[in-house]
Amino acid sequence: MYSSQNIILFGIFVTLITTIVLVAPVGFPNNHFAIAQASDKTRMGMVNTSSNNTLASTNSLNNAINKLNFTNVIGIISSLQNDASGKPTWIASGQFQMLLFKPRVAEQKLQPAFATFSTLLSMVHLNGTTLHQHSISDFKLTNANSSTTNRYSIVTFNGTATVTLTDSPHLNVPISIKIMNSHTISLWIDPTKVQNHFGNTPIYGIVLSQGG
Repeated sequence: MYSSQNIILFGIFVTLITTIVLVAPVGFPNNHFAIAQASDKTRMGMVNTSSNNTLASTNSLNNAINKLNFTNVIGIISSLQNDASGKPTWIASGQFQMLLFKPRVAEQKLQPAFATFSTLLSMVHLNGTTLHQHSISDFKLTNANSSTTNRYSIVTFNGTATVTLTDSPHLNVPISIKIMNSHTISLWIDPTKVQNHFGNTPIYGIVLSQGG
């Protein structure tokens, strides 16, 4: 038999447990829910900002590419390159091709234009020694722009590419390609990424044809 005192204590205990179960969720989970909502809003803000930046970059790139009246460029490299001291030392020669891919009108706001560029260069000392080759491939276009001044036009394509040297392929090398007045081309390859192999000047060439 339980005493009346034990029954009273048991009743108090049950009341306390019930109060904790009913009251505690009001304070803590609501706070956690508010924090989760704030965190979600922060993440969504970051996503929206990143998305807006991506759209702006895509629009800028597509606008620049759509202004061009060509999608295919073919030519030859014929350039004199300096050594580390700035003295003309190397002849660089080869063929190149560049292709531009413009998105369809319905996709221009989401799908960025892209380009390919490839060349196989032969390099040799002015005295005819040390003949070797380099390739530039896997070009990834990041931005483009064009300008015209006094009938002189320059179209610039910036991005990264894979450049092969004697040791191994060098990946993601910053490169800038300029087509000047539709007749000449220059390649600037970040010298810090290729052991200054091509000297301190761009590599020049001749545009033989442009097609749309």
